[in-house]
Amino acid sequence: MAKETDSKAGIIRTIKRLHRSRTSLNYSTIRHTHGPLLLKAREKFGTWKKAVEAAGIDYTKVRKIQRWSKKEIRTQLRALYEKREFRNVRVLRDKYPKLYGACLRLYGGGVAAIEATGIDYEELLDEQPHRWSKKKIIALIQERYEGGKTLSREAILRNEPDLRRFCYATLFQFKLWGNALKAANLDPELIRNRDGLWPKPRVLKEIKARHKKGKLLNTDHMLRDDLPLHAAGRRHFGTWRKAIDAAGLNYNQHVRGGLRGWSKARTRRTLKERVEMRPGSVERIRDDSPVLFRAAVHHFGSWEEAVRAVQKRK
Repeated sequence: MAKETDSKAGIIRTIKRLHRSRTSLNYSTIRHTHGPLLLKAREKFGTWKKAVEAAGIDYTKVRKIQRWSKKEIRTQLRALYEKREFRNVRVLRDKYPKLYGACLRLYGGGVAAIEATGIDYEELLDEQPHRWSKKKIIALIQERYEGGKTLSREAILRNEPDLRRFCYATLFQFKLWGNALKAANLDPELIRNRDGLWPKPRVLKEIKARHKKGKLLNTDHMLRDDLPLHAAGRRHFGTWRKAIDAAGLNYNQHVRGGLRGWSKARTRRTLKERVEMRPGSVERIRDDSPVLFRAAVHHFGSWEEAVRAVQKRK
C-alpha cells in the first residue's frame, strides 16, 4: 500500500495538516521531527521551500529567523563571557556563527561588540598564557629595555628563537616595530642607536681596533661577537662592506671569506715557516699577512701567544 507522502498531493496534504496543528515548518525543525517527509518533499519538489509554498503557505513566515538587537547581542555575549565560552573573536566566530554574524551587522565587528558589552578585550586576551596581547608586548619591551637587552627585532629572531612568536605578534598588533617601541614610551631612534653610543666616528674607530687586534670582521663572526657594531655600521653606511671601506680597509683582503681553510695546524705551520724565513721580523710578518694574523689570533688568542707557541716547538 502506497504511503501518503509518495505523491505530491499527499505531501501537500501532510504539510497542511502539520501547519493546522501549529507544528513548526522551518527546515531545521522538520529535519529533526519529520525527516522522511523532508526527504520525499525534496525528491518531489526539489526543495522544502517549494513544497511548503505548493501547500499555499508563505515560506518567509515559516523560516526560523532570529531577530537580533544590540541588547540581545550584549546579553548573550555577557553570558558566554562569564562562562568563558570564548577566548577571542575567532572562537566566537567558529562556535557561535549566528551571534558573530549579528555582531558584524550591528557593531561592525566582533571586538567592537565585545567591548560594547563592557568586556575589556585586551584583558580577555591576557587570560591566555600563550597569547601576546598589546599589554604583554609592551611589558616585555620595557623589561628588556630596563635589563639592557637588545630590542633589535633581527637580533631577537636570530638569537632567541623562543621569542619568535613575540616578534610576529608585535608586528601583527602594532604593524611596525617602531610603533611598539613608541607604545612602550621608548624612542625608536634612541633604541636603534642606544643612548647615542654609536656615532659614525666611533664605528670607524672600533672597526680599525678590531682589525688591529686580529679579530675577524666578516659578517658571520660580527653577528656572533659584536652585533651592536655591525648594526651601527650598516645603519651609518648602508652596508657592512661600505663601513669596512670607510675605515680604510680592503674588504676583499681583510674580510671576505673569513678564515675558511685556516685550521690551527695550518696556521702554526705557516707561521713557523714565515718566522724561520724572517726570524727578526715578526711584526713585519703580521703586517704583511693579515689573514695569517687573524688566524693566529683566532686559534691562539693573540699574535704573541701564536708566536710563542711556534717558537716553543722549535
